[in-house]
Amino acid sequence: MKFYRAQARDMRPEIDAEWIKYFRAIGFASTTGIAAGMEGAVYSLSPGKLVAKVWYGRSEAELWLLKDFYDALCAYSGSIVTPRIREIQIIDGTPVSFERFLPGVPLQNYLSQDALQADELAVRATAQVLAFLKTIRPQDPLRNLSVLGDVTSPWRTASKWSEAVQAILSRRLDRFGRQLAIEIPDLDHVVAAVKVFLSTRDDSQMGLIHGDLCGVNIMVDEALHPTAVFDFGFLSTVGDPAFDASVSSAIFNMYGPNARAIDDEVTEMYERTLGYPRKVLLAYRAVYALLTSNVYSPDGTDGHFRWCVSMLKREDVRRALKL
Repeated sequence: MKFYRAQARDMRPEIDAEWIKYFRAIGFASTTGIAAGMEGAVYSLSPGKLVAKVWYGRSEAELWLLKDFYDALCAYSGSIVTPRIREIQIIDGTPVSFERFLPGVPLQNYLSQDALQADELAVRATAQVLAFLKTIRPQDPLRNLSVLGDVTSPWRTASKWSEAVQAILSRRLDRFGRQLAIEIPDLDHVVAAVKVFLSTRDDSQMGLIHGDLCGVNIMVDEALHPTAVFDFGFLSTVGDPAFDASVSSAIFNMYGPNARAIDDEVTEMYERTLGYPRKVLLAYRAVYALLTSNVYSPDGTDGHFRWCVSMLKREDVRRALKL
């Protein structure tokens, strides 16, 4: 599980122990911790049946929107299961969601940052999830989540995909554009090219975008067939499925010694199996980099900011934008 890495409180051992004690006291005697992230922690309450998420980065109102989102998404669940919030409680001022257990083990367990090449079975599993998300038809509950820490949904005033993305982009650049321009001297030209590119994608069939689809957010069985996908919310909304494929191929192995070669492999596999033109996948890399460059570090001192700057400087990305 990866929560937002902004606005976080540390999950100290004593806090974790207090929550385990609390859940056991209310009748879940076998409670254990599963995962902790910057926005909260997850606990197994009833093995194979029920988990609890203790949130430190979301309000109660946001969780109700997330519940509506998951309720709409569950109509499409089949062989790939999605989350379902059964109950929301406020415990000592902290929002807690009680959710159904998701089967499988994280795909990330089968991946190595030091891999020499992309694992074909893992790429295939991720592509299956992308294909599943593409089949989900746009509807209001899937449009209503805010993304990247915004206070409202990008679709609140937008009627087209390009307008929704540009609304987010404008807010991000207002806050962090000056810092990014230091690294990318022709930032204005890049942004203009991105806006032109986005306008060409408005007629694409819209689906559901996860926005952070990687090994830690996909559950698989022993044969590496996907069993579940979770951790929606970071950049989850209705949009062009090619954007999700672009992000997924870019972050499949972001920081390993062979990251660029694996990036090229996964991009080629997605182009072949999912049918997205390479130039579209590469152009969307620039969109993702502009949107998320400062999402984990407002001052741009982290590895993600450097990764985004590098992506915006890549020759193949710039060619895809016709720069």
